[in-house]
Amino acid sequence: MKTVYQIIIFSIFFTSCKEEKYKYDISDFRTELRPSLKSLSKEKSLPSQDTIARNFIEKNATKEELIKLMDSKSPLLRVIAYRTIVNRQEPEYFDLLTKHLSDTAKVTWWYYEDAGKNFYVSDLMIRKAHDKNGLSPIQKKYLVEKVMREHPYLETSIWMIQDISPNEKYYNLIKKRAGLKRDRCGEQLSACFALSKFKKKEDVNLLYEAFNQNIKNQYCTTLIFRSIEKYPNEKFFPILENYFNQKIKGKLSSEENIFDDILYFSRAVAAYKNENALTILKYIEQNNTYINKPAWPPSNKKYVYKALLINYDKIYDDLIKQIQSEFKKEDLEKLGFGRQLLEYDEESNW
Repeated sequence: MKTVYQIIIFSIFFTSCKEEKYKYDISDFRTELRPSLKSLSKEKSLPSQDTIARNFIEKNATKEELIKLMDSKSPLLRVIAYRTIVNRQEPEYFDLLTKHLSDTAKVTWWYYEDAGKNFYVSDLMIRKAHDKNGLSPIQKKYLVEKVMREHPYLETSIWMIQDISPNEKYYNLIKKRAGLKRDRCGEQLSACFALSKFKKKEDVNLLYEAFNQNIKNQYCTTLIFRSIEKYPNEKFFPILENYFNQKIKGKLSSEENIFDDILYFSRAVAAYKNENALTILKYIEQNNTYINKPAWPPSNKKYVYKALLINYDKIYDDLIKQIQSEFKKEDLEKLGFGRQLLEYDEESNW
């Protein structure tokens, strides 16, 4: 009986604390701010449609009022308040972010005109701090630690997990997530990409199953190829050979476009540095596609050339020299785009 009473008391206390956390109504703010706050609180998603109300708050609310608004009962107002704080580059923006990581109310955010979804408030705060104000390396490291250890459910953790260097303190979390099949393959395969960086033999079977289950989904292939490139274990090569036979061989013609997944496929193959890899790469290099006509150099040659340089081995010397002889000097110089041959979306954000 005593245990039951304790549970009831704890539940009441927990509920009251939870309600107390976001305690401010619109009536708790200055009279001048209330009409704009009321209008914004009726919005169904971000970005807000009432730009007049939003601009009024951004111009007239004090820093103290914005901080107070971050404890508003309205999740959408909490996001707007934090965005305004970041836009103003208030020095408290990072401390406020870390204090609000547990804000798990959801707000709909349209990140493109035709693409939107529900995000945790704290997810939207992290994205705003990262994109607009920028975070120092120390702040990023601290934030990754907090999210990975205490808030791994956040959408941002999928983004972070791809970027972080292999660290044993995250290994068990990453491996667990790599083994969980999700509706969206990106969630599982982002973890697989992180797991592949550890290059542990005990992970090979888990990774193989994840790759094999998702390879037929065209939206999953890039992460699979990037993972295999990081850890080119012999067990994964048949996956690449099957993909080559089913999706590439006989398909690279004027009737078929070539997409970026061919670049990452070529890099994964090149990571094996053997005769079988060389044969596949030669085939891709020799078969041009419509997407580049009449541009020169064509994508298939550029992709193979990048793959050979990124995963260089002397076995590729003759093919490298052949491709170089076909390119103009200025074309060769452009291939790296100042990023050491890696693509722009491979740059680490965390």
